[in-house]
Amino acid sequence: MLNVYDVVIAGCGPTGLTTALLLARAGHSVAIIDRHETIYPLPRAIAFDHEIARVLNRLGLTETLRPLVATPGVYQWRNRHGETLFELDWTSGGSVSGFANSYLFSQPDLERVLNETAAVEPNLTILRGFEVTGVTQTEDLVTLSGIKNGETVDVVGKWLVGADGANSLVRASMGLELEDLGFEADWLVVDVKPKEGGTLPFDDTLMLQVCDPARPTTVVSGGPGRRRWEFMALEGETLADLNSPERAWALLAAWDLTPDNAVLERHAIYTFRGAIARKWRDRRVFIAGDAAHLTPPFAAQGFCAGLRDAAALSWRLDLALKGLAGDLLLDTYESERAPHARAWVFNAIELGKIICVLDPAAAEARDAGMRAAREAGAPPPSDEILPSLGKGAHWDDHGGGTLAVGGLVERAIGQGHFDDVVGTGFVLLSRSGDPAEALSEENAALFASLGGITADVAAATDVSGAYTAWFEKLDADTALVRPDFYVFGAASGPDAANELVSALGTFLNPQE
Repeated sequence: MLNVYDVVIAGCGPTGLTTALLLARAGHSVAIIDRHETIYPLPRAIAFDHEIARVLNRLGLTETLRPLVATPGVYQWRNRHGETLFELDWTSGGSVSGFANSYLFSQPDLERVLNETAAVEPNLTILRGFEVTGVTQTEDLVTLSGIKNGETVDVVGKWLVGADGANSLVRASMGLELEDLGFEADWLVVDVKPKEGGTLPFDDTLMLQVCDPARPTTVVSGGPGRRRWEFMALEGETLADLNSPERAWALLAAWDLTPDNAVLERHAIYTFRGAIARKWRDRRVFIAGDAAHLTPPFAAQGFCAGLRDAAALSWRLDLALKGLAGDLLLDTYESERAPHARAWVFNAIELGKIICVLDPAAAEARDAGMRAAREAGAPPPSDEILPSLGKGAHWDDHGGGTLAVGGLVERAIGQGHFDDVVGTGFVLLSRSGDPAEALSEENAALFASLGGITADVAAATDVSGAYTAWFEKLDADTALVRPDFYVFGAASGPDAANELVSALGTFLNPQE
């Protein structure tokens, strides 16, 4: 008998694993495959933001990850003369999601946690050492073909997610092209650890962008006990010469790092570029993560974009597999995520254009402009940006498509983050009483079929005040939040709860 999984995922990186875990915990059978036999051992991504912290918290990983992450302190942009062009204090204030604004980590550590979590998930099968060779589809099924242990193997599912990286074979099998968004620069990325028992001669919380036309340089934490230096390749340099231990140590010497006090964990040339797939879905096949978009690292959003894809796609596939939604909802994965990802890519590109200036005169002009902006009190170019989703499974107004707030609340069971105290999924919340009491019998049944939960976040239980401020901003007293923490819509009045749930039901099943 043919073994058919609900979802097959190509790519056992953070995007694929997060998608797999969210779907498996929703009760679906998932197979995730990867060509590598083990976790890639060297650092790559080093940062995620508050929104992704909330996604990882949904998986129950916050406490496990706590000793493996660091939070940044001050982020400075300096010019060639050491003058601070602007300074951003990451420790001041909170985020809309109720977590720190940013977290710094070593990707192998996070992947190990995700893999260990996936290994004990009963609905999840992990197949490593699987080299993808092709994808075929029928009306009802999709087959991922590959080679494992020298033998041809087919893995069959109702849906396939290609989270297999920038050189995605799944994307290639769909005949999809990447749209080049017009930015490319080569950088040497160097990861450093202290000698055993020692420390690095550097403030671990300080994040630096050195806008020196002689050599633009980034200095950031690579997670607890690690630092990362990124050096832009200059005109006339060969990448082979730049990418050597000797060259790495020569560049690090200016920062008082030598083989006597530090260990060179990795050095590699990366081509920072911006690109996005022209199409994200082909019938039963979707792409996610770097298979769908490439983001230069200047806004630290490439990793985040992949986990946003995971959160956005998983709840849609969950409803489709349960027969609660169809193609209209599935198509909104691309219509929402592609513009959102594009906005972040362009944000990173604009930052890169400021940083990657090699002409001294142009650099002086840039510095003068940033100096004037700072003196005028203008916000720095990397201040928090929260783009809305593209058109899709949300209202076009009343907060629809924006990131929902997360904050401290108190209930009978105690005080904590809303998601831990109340729960996650489809959440109908109000500041004027429990919205469950206002739902009609029909809408209550509909919301229950979606696993929806309700909450009263009146001022007395809104410990942090985040929800009071949020409802004021929405100019509403009731809001419906989706499983990916984005707002479906918000409304006011005695029938607000029914209006929102009914609208969601109509969107999910427009034929009824």
